[in-house]
Amino acid sequence: MDLLTANPLLVRQPRRFMVDVSDYEIHDQSGRRIAWAREQGAGGGVQVLRQLSGSTEGFERRVHVTDPNGALRLVIRKHWSWMTATTSVSLPDGQPVGTIEQDLTFFRASFTLVDAWKRRLGTIEGDLVGRDFRISDHNGHEVARVDRRLPDLGEFLTAADSYALHHRYPSLPEPLRTLVVACAIAIDLVLREGK
Repeated sequence: MDLLTANPLLVRQPRRFMVDVSDYEIHDQSGRRIAWAREQGAGGGVQVLRQLSGSTEGFERRVHVTDPNGALRLVIRKHWSWMTATTSVSLPDGQPVGTIEQDLTFFRASFTLVDAWKRRLGTIEGDLVGRDFRISDHNGHEVARVDRRLPDLGEFLTAADSYALHHRYPSLPEPLRTLVVACAIAIDLVLREGK
């Protein structure tokens, strides 16, 4: 099972306490770890700054997604933000895949999926409580869902979250397929990390 073909794709943060570094374990449906996603460049100085600032939701975060052999598969970068955030997705060689752009909406989370040439590929629409996210293509057809799972007691007492990405179709055209796979991490980076 591969990062781009696993269905569902389970994204879990390890339980952590008083740590503000983005870290994810990615599993297939049988619980086998198929990738890791870890923030890069979050050294001691960045950690101190994050601790002193209280809320770091607007801070930039760069996450490298690697396979079990340590080979880089994707780079997901949430840029500095104030009201809305832009998260870019690129391949290991630096070639851009596209962006996941947060829309300015009230009461619901909403994003637009855009390719490297700024063409609209689709949308992400969240529910009122930010647990279920519907991913649609540019024609409005649902292609996937991301569900934020209810935390267990250990996750509830820490900052750990878990997500499940369910594809409706076995394969999507690129770059939509890669952007959909990056959605679970991008949603967490924008809506949950640093709060």
